[in-house]
Amino acid sequence: MTTAKMHRERVFETIWPLTETVNLPLSSLLEAPRRLTADVESPIDVPGFDNSSMDGYALAAATVEEMRGQSIPVRGRVAAGARGEVVQPGTAVEIMTGAPLPEGTDMVVKIEDTAPGSFGAETVTIDPGVEPAPGTFVRRRGSDVRTGQAVLSAGTMLTPAHLGVAAACGVNELPVLGLPRVLVVSTGDEIAAEAAAGINDANSVTLTAGLRRLGVDVDVAFVPDDPQQLLDRVSSSDAGLVISTGGISKGAHEVVKLAAGLDADSSMTFEPIAMQPGGPQGCGRLADHAWVALPGNPVSTLISFELFIRPALLGLAGHEAPREAAHHRLAHGFDEDPPAGKLQVRRAILTEAGLEFVGDSRSHLLHSYAEATHLVFVSPEEPGADDPYSAVGDRLMTWKIA
Repeated sequence: MTTAKMHRERVFETIWPLTETVNLPLSSLLEAPRRLTADVESPIDVPGFDNSSMDGYALAAATVEEMRGQSIPVRGRVAAGARGEVVQPGTAVEIMTGAPLPEGTDMVVKIEDTAPGSFGAETVTIDPGVEPAPGTFVRRRGSDVRTGQAVLSAGTMLTPAHLGVAAACGVNELPVLGLPRVLVVSTGDEIAAEAAAGINDANSVTLTAGLRRLGVDVDVAFVPDDPQQLLDRVSSSDAGLVISTGGISKGAHEVVKLAAGLDADSSMTFEPIAMQPGGPQGCGRLADHAWVALPGNPVSTLISFELFIRPALLGLAGHEAPREAAHHRLAHGFDEDPPAGKLQVRRAILTEAGLEFVGDSRSHLLHSYAEATHLVFVSPEEPGADDPYSAVGDRLMTWKIA
């Protein structure tokens, strides 16, 4: 039986060819994480000039040494964004935080170490405890970043700090992983408004939310158990990727499977995955679209998205975790026997005592999933050596989801 790791690789191979490098302005990268596809070098020094790290007085260290206890004439003020005149020996200039250090000065005395201890006086006296040391309270040019320095590395998942670094370096756009437009299709007669025994569709909402948080453009469609209607709807879409829910199990109305049977060019593979929940899975091409088919129960859908689709859209292959990963102990042990030979994915809350399961393993308990903070991976008894979901001792692998 196909393992979760094997299916993750299959989904990655389906989605990865749909991605490309695109240069996006920083303004387009503020809300969703993107993976950088090339190194980024700074075209400038940061800071771009020596500047003050304090509100105070700029002067030469020699002046501080020679005029201890004496009144030093103040010759003007330098504000942030301005450049001051040359400061003569034996004089000082008021300076604000971030303002360029004027020529003729090499240190700053913070205002708290002066008398009268405020701006606007004609003279200033430096406290005797101040050492005459060049560079005091001075941010040197290039002390953060040097021209030509690699400030961001290919493969980095961009955080707010990374974007701030790019902005500080005057880099206004970044090469990132471009993602395909996605058509989310919820299938089944039961989600139709006129269904005699209908249900509210949660899958399109959870998937759309997860995709948009990655910066993906999403269309949504609802298709009943009519395979030709499904093919027609998808064929008319300009999306690069289709993600469907439902219609791939062993029932008599499995619409995605039936649609694949009508399409002579379909390369869809449908097979059970050795995991619970989320056993039924499909992947390949159908209706001339790359297609990932997920099971229809809402917990199965969301866990499948987390394990297979989200990593691929983030450009993560192999063992890389798309969420913060760690190993934790159970607070109270297992509340049910894990299925033999399958990866079981449970939901839990992390407490001081350890992991406490929320709900049980059944695939319709979306409310308990919403209460959880972690996905917990209960590996088969003899996981492979390269199993990315395997335990360490009595500590289970977890992904933080909240």
